[in-house]
Amino acid sequence: MGSVVFREKVRRPEPSGLSRDRLERPLLDEAGPSVCLLLAPAGSGKTTLLGQVAATPHRPTAWYRARPEDRSEDALVQHVTEALSVVLPNALAPSTTVDQLIVATESGVPSPAQLIVDDVHELAGSPAEAALERFLEFRPRHLRLLLGSRRPLALNTPRLIVSGDLLELDSDDLRFRSWEVEELFRSVYRQPLSPEAAAALTRRTGGWAAGLQLFHLATMGKSSTERIRAATELGGRSRLVRAYLTRNVLAGLAPERRNFLLITSALGRLTGPLCDELLEQTGSSAVLEELETLQFFTTSTDDGSTYRYHQVLQTHLEGLLIDELGAAASREIHSRSGHLLEKAGYPREAMRAHALADDWASVARLLQQGNTVAHDWVARSGLPDDDPWLALARARRLFRSGAVDAAVAAYRDAEAMLDDPEFQARCADERAQAEVWMTQPPQATPVRRTGQVIRQATKRLPGLGPGPQAAPGDPLAAGTIALLGGRFDLARECLTPVAADPAMRQAGRLWAAIAVVVTDLAVGNWSHAEVPLEEIALSAELEELPWLARIARGLQAAVLLATRPEDWRPDGCASLVDECTRDGDRWGSLLMAIFIGTAQLKAGQDQAAIEWLRRAATAAENLEAHALQAWAFTLGSVAMARLRHPNTAVQLKGAEGLIRSAAVTGAYRLLDHARQLADEDSSTNEVPATTPPSAVPERSGCVLRTLGGFEVVLNGKPVAWPPLRPRARALLLLLAIHQGKDLHRERLIDALWPDAPADAGPHRLQVAASNVRQSLAAVGLGDQAVQRNGDAYRLVLPGTWIDLTEFETRLRRARRSGTLADWSGVLDLYVGELLPEVGAAEWVLAERDRYRLAAADAAVQVAGLATDAQALRAAHRAVDLDPLRDSSWLLLADLQEAQGDPTAAAATRREHARICAELAAPVSPRVRPVRDGSRVQA
Repeated sequence: MGSVVFREKVRRPEPSGLSRDRLERPLLDEAGPSVCLLLAPAGSGKTTLLGQVAATPHRPTAWYRARPEDRSEDALVQHVTEALSVVLPNALAPSTTVDQLIVATESGVPSPAQLIVDDVHELAGSPAEAALERFLEFRPRHLRLLLGSRRPLALNTPRLIVSGDLLELDSDDLRFRSWEVEELFRSVYRQPLSPEAAAALTRRTGGWAAGLQLFHLATMGKSSTERIRAATELGGRSRLVRAYLTRNVLAGLAPERRNFLLITSALGRLTGPLCDELLEQTGSSAVLEELETLQFFTTSTDDGSTYRYHQVLQTHLEGLLIDELGAAASREIHSRSGHLLEKAGYPREAMRAHALADDWASVARLLQQGNTVAHDWVARSGLPDDDPWLALARARRLFRSGAVDAAVAAYRDAEAMLDDPEFQARCADERAQAEVWMTQPPQATPVRRTGQVIRQATKRLPGLGPGPQAAPGDPLAAGTIALLGGRFDLARECLTPVAADPAMRQAGRLWAAIAVVVTDLAVGNWSHAEVPLEEIALSAELEELPWLARIARGLQAAVLLATRPEDWRPDGCASLVDECTRDGDRWGSLLMAIFIGTAQLKAGQDQAAIEWLRRAATAAENLEAHALQAWAFTLGSVAMARLRHPNTAVQLKGAEGLIRSAAVTGAYRLLDHARQLADEDSSTNEVPATTPPSAVPERSGCVLRTLGGFEVVLNGKPVAWPPLRPRARALLLLLAIHQGKDLHRERLIDALWPDAPADAGPHRLQVAASNVRQSLAAVGLGDQAVQRNGDAYRLVLPGTWIDLTEFETRLRRARRSGTLADWSGVLDLYVGELLPEVGAAEWVLAERDRYRLAAADAAVQVAGLATDAQALRAAHRAVDLDPLRDSSWLLLADLQEAQGDPTAAAATRREHARICAELAAPVSPRVRPVRDGSRVQA
């Protein structure tokens, strides 16, 4: 007798929850693997995601939810047959074995189709699992298979992954990111959370989907203030969370395994030897490995050297430890754990264990031994307030939180608690580091540390006047100074190795990582920047560096404000600034205001950008951070110019004065752009009135830009592109920079699919070209924009204004005439490097360098032909565009000297000599460009 098939098991669930494109996209990718496995613990959102994928109209989708009674081969076959028959035009032939089922699907399943099997872990170790493995291997490949499981399957998954036949998403992939939590509570639950509350909830739950749902249920009907407070306090002690974990996670565990989890939770960081010593037994390494393999809320980030329990499970187990063994026994176990962790070299975890054991003497002792730990719990009320080492920890915590003034006062209080010269010297030294960031430090501090060098650079950048120089062996300071100065390529070059250097202190690594993201944003690469910022914020929170976590979260919120505009995002960003103000974090408030203002500028919200950047400029002035003030003023100038604000001219002059006084030479390019937008050419003689208008080429029907970033403007509005796969988008960009020219298919395949088999490359090119053609048609550019001529492809957009074509036209005219007006027209059009968003893709590098060097030529010519401020700006730009050209440096130094700034001229020559020394090239003072009033020979 066959197994009974309940229709409920093959009924596809209604889609619910937040649609997350980053997860759905790979599962729906037609060119992706034909088998997808979602492997994660209970409550991770596997069923929700599979339900959302099943609801898409891409292909017929069958659904089967496995249950414990389906463990026979016959039961599996009948349920799969029924599931497929529900969605296919004709029912499959009845089958009793998996081989019969495979034969039936070969003839009865049209292409394409997909089968989703949820809760596959219910079949583990059964004949049904073996049958499913055979079905997976021999089924027709046009039938995609999506599996959801809490436990690993008896499949050779490594082989499938390597062969490209399997895509696996694990609990880390499925966990909610902080911005997704914010969207979930606003869009789905209709109970908005501020960004900081969403980040706190993400941290407390580890992004666990069930934890977020339980929090929502627990706070329904509560006020916004109560929800925010609950988000910061949520843990495993929540009644709903405890009930879920008890029923869905801990239920059914063998007593010895449950006891293992309970006792070892006191360690926080788990290793086999530590667990063995605490439990006075052996075999713990195998247990930990098994827990991770089984996806039992246990993870390892160092290939099995150490493990941690999921945050929610960890908190739940700590509560159970007290409930089941009593407070005294819990303190004893935590005390033993603290001493074991000390001996193993884990002081951070040891301090926490001692604190949970109420052993504050041991906490103070560990603080005395090392000066880098300052936990969240040292700021709690109820701790001893007369211990100098705990007082020092509180001061460190305040400093790491950005509350500089409060930290300085706390350092003074700690210093007065202990009459010990060594302790007082330590307090005074750390206090001096904090005082550097005050507006008016109590005393002058010698510039010798990275933070002090950077702080001085915020007032005036080194190299163009009096001020500190970054030490040659200090790439963190050098990179940050380059970033402040607008030399983004140099900043990235300095900071990328720092962010990846394990020998660097964690605070330095994380700051470098944030700064690298800023360099990407500065050159126009905003897409998906929120992803690395999420990882940076989580790392900073784990390392207990709250100010860096706050900055990463603020920058992330600004990126989302620009790239995913929603009506509620501005209020969320404003709440982050309010949080900084509340906590006394003046520097955080300043940076947040710049981030938000820049994001609003990017999003085209110019009035909001003006208000935020004005706020940032005021904050920077109060902190004497003149370099940041210069950037805020200059960015504000762009927004005001675009709005034709009546005070634009005043703003531009103020920005130029700040740029000059703070030596932020990299901002001149942005200032020139603002001047061009303001159309002040004729009144200021910055650019002659005969320069062809380039700021508003939108007067033509269609505009194609690739300098400074890819953009198409149609009838005055930027085109919103339909989703394109990365290779198809790369094809569009490659055709765009050669618009109207035939590109042979071999060249395109070699550029975009260099490793593709010979027979696969042409097919992939055809598919990508078809996708590009459809996208261009969808946005109103016609279905013949991508044309094929034999084996070549070309992009044809008749009547389109194209910046590269205009650049070439102006360059030819300037080379013939040699006039200032024509050379200025070339330089004005070069608003940034060619397609910065594609990074160092080989197919763009040669063209990118060609246009950059041509713009550098134009800058040299303008510098030689213009006068005063325009000449100086052009010379600075020539150096920025081509720092290896001797004539640009020498011309800049000549102009600085001629305009009465010999100090700046000397600094320029020193910098030129330094670059030449690095390149082992001689410096010749006789090699100079000729300035004859009409043309410069460079």
